[in-house]
Amino acid sequence: MQVFTRKSLVTLGGLASIFIAVSINSVLSASQQQTPPPKVVPQYPVVSVTEVAPVSHQASITAYGEVQSRNQLVLTSQVSGQITYLSPKFLTGKTFEKGELLAKIEPILYEQALADAKANLADAALALAQEELNSTQAAKEWLQSGLAGESPSDLVLRKPQLAAAKAKYATAKKAVAKAEYDLTQTQITAPFDALVVAKQVQVGTNVQAGSNLAELYDIALFEVALPLSLQQWQLLPGSSKLKDIQIQLKDEGSQQLWSAEFDRFEQHIDSQSRQRSLVAQVKNPIKRHSPLFPGTFVKATLTGSAVDQLWQLPASALIDSNTVWQVNENGVLDFLSVKVVFAQGNDIYVQPLDNIVRARIVNRPLSSYLQNMKVDAQIEETL
Repeated sequence: MQVFTRKSLVTLGGLASIFIAVSINSVLSASQQQTPPPKVVPQYPVVSVTEVAPVSHQASITAYGEVQSRNQLVLTSQVSGQITYLSPKFLTGKTFEKGELLAKIEPILYEQALADAKANLADAALALAQEELNSTQAAKEWLQSGLAGESPSDLVLRKPQLAAAKAKYATAKKAVAKAEYDLTQTQITAPFDALVVAKQVQVGTNVQAGSNLAELYDIALFEVALPLSLQQWQLLPGSSKLKDIQIQLKDEGSQQLWSAEFDRFEQHIDSQSRQRSLVAQVKNPIKRHSPLFPGTFVKATLTGSAVDQLWQLPASALIDSNTVWQVNENGVLDFLSVKVVFAQGNDIYVQPLDNIVRARIVNRPLSSYLQNMKVDAQIEETL
């Protein structure tokens, strides 16, 4: 019987382990040779696109302008004298109704002038009556003289004297009217519903005829001139229908809104902007729930005519004023020229300059995009 020593057993175990390891490695190598390497899928930049198709949309025209009072007046004194009274409301920011008293000028000199004019008128009336009587008497005396067959001179009939008396009477009557007018001008009243913008006098101020007293704005009617380009004018209906367009004014600072009405359009091109203005009006602007003040710079939105064959895009799609990125049928980026017809909210409405009906337009282009770059276009659903 053969006896295996402990050393022999250890040696046999090591050899067996080596054999097993070699066998396993051979099996794994064979398996790896039979399995092909995985394919690498190319990764392209993901871009958000909008699939566009022609739509019909009512045009919206945006313009900017400054609100102004239609009537802005520098109120001047028509007579000379000392200011003896000012209304407690005669302060900047206060308002007056038409005909309301603003100030008074010392009237004594004008009362005296009116009295003198009336006295002169009475004298002229008396002189005219006397001359009419004298003229009638002269005509009777000529008839009684027996010289009826001859033509009397105008001087004999006192016609020049009568004409002079009539002229003096007419002059005296006009002088009374002038004196009455001057006296009324010592009481200075508001020529319209007015806002006091500036005041140049105080009680005791001596003014001359033509002196500035105050600057007033008419608060019954404000207007705003809105310069429009030729393209914007083409989006509006004909002149006979302009009165029906809706106009909304907005203060972009306070976000307040006011409705306005079409009033007129200018018949000339501004030499600086090369644009023609449409004028909108706002009635009783100060008395509205949200008052509209003169000097407010507003954004105006006007409803225009319906326009066909437009693409609706986010405003962010524009690369410049007339270019967008499109993803063509090969999945690569390409430039596309468009004409922006108008903007509304965060959207723009454009017409492609090429004969294209449908396209995939990049919503938010990046500066790193290049023409013919391969991209992964993902359609962005619009709400």
